Amino acid sequence: MTRKHQATAEWLKPTVRIFKNMRNRLIRDGKIKSGVAPSYFIEGMLYNVPVSEFGVSYANTVDKCWGWLNSPPDASALMCANGIHPLVRDNSHTSWPIQGHLDFLAETQKLWVQWK
Repeated sequence: MTRKHQATAEWLKPTVRIFKNMRNRLIRDGKIKSGVAPSYFIEGMLYNVPVSEFGVSYANTVDKCWGWLNSPPDASALMCANGIHPLVRDNSHTSWPIQGHLDFLAETQKLWVQWK
């Protein structure tokens, strides 16, 4: 995670914090349940975003991360930051359940549109 953070000119960790803050708001507002989007999986999701999508401003970075996250052909291609386990997969204690990932993306994107 440290190398990726440095490679993004230190945009990765603040971007992760933005997504975690959105998750916390969604939980507080009852849009998602606690435990649907653990920190480790949010970090892993953003770890998969190419370095080129980070920078300029936080709003630009979040928009570009959304664009990239919504364009991969299959969430099963996302890997945990350790590079060993798939990030999104059902019936695996090391992976984010598919529905949890989809719910988080959908609800967070709605919230981001309101915040912009």
